[in-house]
Amino acid sequence: MTKSEGFKYRIVEQFLSGKINRREAAEILEMKERNISKIARRIEKKGFLGAAHGNRGRKPWNTFEIDEAEAIVKLVKDKYYDFNMTHCLELLRTNHEAKISYEFFRRLCHKVGTVKRKQKRRPKIRKCRVRMQSEGMLLQMDGSHHAWNGRDMWVLIGAIDDATSDVPHAEFFKREGTMECLTVMRRIIEKKGIPLAMYVDKAGWAGGCKKKHQTSQFQRACHEMGTQVLFAHSPEAKGRIERFWGTLQDRLIPEMRIRNIKNIEEANQYLQEDFLPNYWKKRNTVAPVSKQSKYRQQSKKKELEEIFCVKEIRKVKRDHTIQWHKETYRVLGPFKRSLAGREIELRFYPNEKWKAFFQDREVQLKPFGMKEHYKLVA
Repeated sequence: MTKSEGFKYRIVEQFLSGKINRREAAEILEMKERNISKIARRIEKKGFLGAAHGNRGRKPWNTFEIDEAEAIVKLVKDKYYDFNMTHCLELLRTNHEAKISYEFFRRLCHKVGTVKRKQKRRPKIRKCRVRMQSEGMLLQMDGSHHAWNGRDMWVLIGAIDDATSDVPHAEFFKREGTMECLTVMRRIIEKKGIPLAMYVDKAGWAGGCKKKHQTSQFQRACHEMGTQVLFAHSPEAKGRIERFWGTLQDRLIPEMRIRNIKNIEEANQYLQEDFLPNYWKKRNTVAPVSKQSKYRQQSKKKELEEIFCVKEIRKVKRDHTIQWHKETYRVLGPFKRSLAGREIELRFYPNEKWKAFFQDREVQLKPFGMKEHYKLVA
């Protein structure tokens, strides 16, 4: 018997002998009067054992067997070693039917040293920013370079809605370039519509770099769609998508590992058809303050193809030729007047094809090589 149980026994004995009344016994033991009566009946029946708790000696209902605990530890060490505790426990309950509480699982992981710890950084004072009120008002867009398959360095380019934390589109690429970012932006418009503004960092493809500010294809495409491009001055400014990358690097990598996903095609299929709709959309999105969406009606597929491409301008020389990558091309077509000094627009598409346009009308170009030059001279 513990000291507290011994003290409880002595007080109740005084109540039973009439030395104190029930109210005084309840005040001394800091419990309700009806509980004093219950304990008194147990002491009259069992003696001093009546002062002990009724569950003493019983096996707890949530007791976990040693063999089951060892099996779970083996699973964590062999299969789920790179999962965080919450993520690992979800899979243990779903795939292995493990009936284990989070607290016991946490103590078990700490005991065997299988806890996945985050890198600690010194905290800084930040200002809290309220979410946008409507879906489509502001999308944060960025790219995350990482060994997503545990071996090759890929880049995951995507965007997250500031109002709902919904991810309209994200896709793996081998590099973070202008054409890749234009592709992601086009997929967003095809799925959801045209957003009001895009929040990006000062990467070269976005036009944040002063040297590339005048030649940013991303800014040009957004301007043609009527979308404003805003620049963040620090990673913390676009913290919503930075936290999104942290969650994906923590959860998506081990998920792809246990599914033996190694190439980009399989990774994109799993990300877009399984992970984002079944996990992210259900668990991490919120309802917007306003139900009115700010996405605007998307353009036709042909118009999007002509907008989300790389456009370069070349000036026509007196001999109706233009220069591109140290190659000379003749501008063909029945023109009533000379095009000398006028601009030809070259459009390069994601399928590696390209076309030439003059005032939005397609024109034909022909390479002007040395062999053709000798024939003309002869």
